[in-house]
Amino acid sequence: MKYLALPLLLLLTGCGNLAKEMRYMTDDMLETAPKTDMDVRYPSWGNAPRVASRSGVMGPMGREASYSDLQSFLMKNGVEHEVLPGDHLMVKLTDTIKFNTGSSMVEPSSAYWLNKMGSYLATQPGIDIVIDGHTDNTGPPSRNDVLSMKRAKAVKQQLIRNNVAMDAIFTRGYGEYVPACTNSTRAGKACNRRVEVLFIVANQR
Repeated sequence: MKYLALPLLLLLTGCGNLAKEMRYMTDDMLETAPKTDMDVRYPSWGNAPRVASRSGVMGPMGREASYSDLQSFLMKNGVEHEVLPGDHLMVKLTDTIKFNTGSSMVEPSSAYWLNKMGSYLATQPGIDIVIDGHTDNTGPPSRNDVLSMKRAKAVKQQLIRNNVAMDAIFTRGYGEYVPACTNSTRAGKACNRRVEVLFIVANQR
């Protein structure tokens, strides 16, 4: 009996480690994305799993999703973007998706652009998409918290309709608390009614 106990103990220990590794692999990628301007300038990744330069996830015709592919697509379509500092390669789109006051409906001009972006992202399994919703300061903060999340989810649904994998898209709502412009003018409020899009790219080459 004692001869069976040792292999069984080793097997259970291995399963425990495997379960732990599986948990890390499925941790929410939002934990690795910067949440504030301070995080962008001074990233601190905590216990987030380190991502190797090669994802191991193969795209169409055996290609991996890579920054060079994404950069080529963005430049070809005239999409302004910036690369954020940190342990993970993150690309933030400079252009934002705008909304009317109190609305979470994606406007036709933005929908056209999102459809084009979605068609590309559907072929790139090595890219995770983080969608951040924002509002101006019109109305109570509690309402704006909900509205910002609705805007983020509306953009997510637009991408899903273009066959982007649901589990590759993460949404966050910031309400009125992270304005990009002043809320003291009409133009400033329009600037703040927005959704920002960030890509976390598995392969940096």
